[in-house]
Amino acid sequence: MKFISHPKIINSIFFILMFLSGCNKQSEPLQYNDPIWMKDFDGYSRDMHIQNDTLFVVNEDEGLLIYNLEIDTLINTLTFSSLHSDSAYYQNKSWDLSGILFSDMKKIIILDGFECVRFADLSDVLSEENTSHLFQDLQCAASNHHSSRFTINNGNEKIDIFTLVRKVSSYSTSDISAIYQSKWINGFIDEFLVIDSLNYDLTDVHYMNNKLVISHTNENSPEFQIYDISITEGLFADTLIFVNTIETPATPNALYSTGDTLFVGMGDHGGVIVYDLSNADTEDQIAEFASGFSVKEVFWDPLDRLLLLSCGYQGVVVLELDGNMQEIDSWVINTSYAYAARNYMGNTIVATRKGLEIITLNNDQ
Repeated sequence: MKFISHPKIINSIFFILMFLSGCNKQSEPLQYNDPIWMKDFDGYSRDMHIQNDTLFVVNEDEGLLIYNLEIDTLINTLTFSSLHSDSAYYQNKSWDLSGILFSDMKKIIILDGFECVRFADLSDVLSEENTSHLFQDLQCAASNHHSSRFTINNGNEKIDIFTLVRKVSSYSTSDISAIYQSKWINGFIDEFLVIDSLNYDLTDVHYMNNKLVISHTNENSPEFQIYDISITEGLFADTLIFVNTIETPATPNALYSTGDTLFVGMGDHGGVIVYDLSNADTEDQIAEFASGFSVKEVFWDPLDRLLLLSCGYQGVVVLELDGNMQEIDSWVINTSYAYAARNYMGNTIVATRKGLEIITLNNDQ
């Protein structure tokens, strides 16, 4: 078993024998169909996105990497074919990529290491022509502003990107955070400040079904806040209307939703809590998982009903949930420091400090 040839691929095998801890099935050993394979890059791989069969990875040293994914049916192995790799382009610009989004309009949006949000058309990135001015600035704050997280609202003719910006004050001992909206309609882009004077240590921002959720809004107690988005037509800022504050048992680190169900990953070994926000008047907690794990990033795959929790040094927790958000099966995967995890045709791909690590789960345990 090996990957398609690549100069920085290291095919290495790890046989892992460990038991689940902090999950419901503590007596059952982990079972993988295959050992962990690695694609090794210089620098940390901080985030990724899978669009159909295309994998986008942002790496602190290598910049943006794009692969075509495919299952080799003869040996039942996931293969990677490089579509884009130009580390010199990103290193020459001194960019430190830490986040990636992809829009329905086939635009790649990248977060440059606490400095700026930039975008480019996918077709231009994949082109072999001169790409010296490939990415354009979308949300670039002042020198004392640091863009740390972002989220997207997709549409056929519009893109709304909400960016969490931390502001460092030279005039006050109180630093703050703010939320900016980049509104993009029919080729026109404008930027607006939509919420200001928030807790400096905000951890995440996430768009869900005309709502914006912001985590760790109070430095003295763990909580997140929900805002309704009143959409304004044209190139005008949308209005964000505060709805509610929800307290959590531990610091909320990461948010994810694909509809009205919100997954909140917590630090301090708090695991993840699942909320139903379909009712405008109530926020119902419907499930809680992975107690004992400090969650850095959350991803929900509604098609395969897999919840993937990236937990830094604790690796990755994968949970299979039923239609009522109750656990069917779960795995704990002992990876390198895990930033993000995604599912692709039965394979768990993990962005780590050592590149990508790929695991095939055994569903027959």
